[in-house]
This record gives sequence, structure tokens and C-alpha cells, in this order.
Amino acid sequence: MPVGGTVAMAKSNDGGIQQAAGLIRYFDEESEDAWKITKGQVYLACIAMAGLIYLVNQGVTGWIFDLF
Repeated sequence: MPVGGTVAMAKSNDGGIQQAAGLIRYFDEESEDAWKITKGQVYLACIAMAGLIYLVNQGVTGWIFDLF
């Protein structure tokens, strides 16, 4: 490395932009067989998980299991 100078690195033109465009096009397509998850389902799952974690921390689930 030269003292006080900068080293210029050679860039190779490997088609990075074209590869990125191909990935964008691939992920942009929707499959007919894919699951469709709505925002409401995500909210419901988060609320249900939070409720379950709360009940486990309060010992309610252990009490319910002890009944059976």
C-alpha cells in the first residue's frame, strides 16, 4: 500500500443488478396455492399467545391441569 495514498479496488461487473431484479420478480409473484394470512389473523394469534403466556405465568394452567 502506498504511503499517504489510497488503493483503488477493481470492481467486477458480475450482473448484481440483474440478479437482484430477478429475485424481486421471483418474490413478487403470488402462488395460487399459498396460504393467505390476514392482518386480523396475525393480531388474533398475538393476542392469544399473550393471553396464554399470561395465564401460564399466573399459574392458571397448572390449576386447570390439576383438576383432571
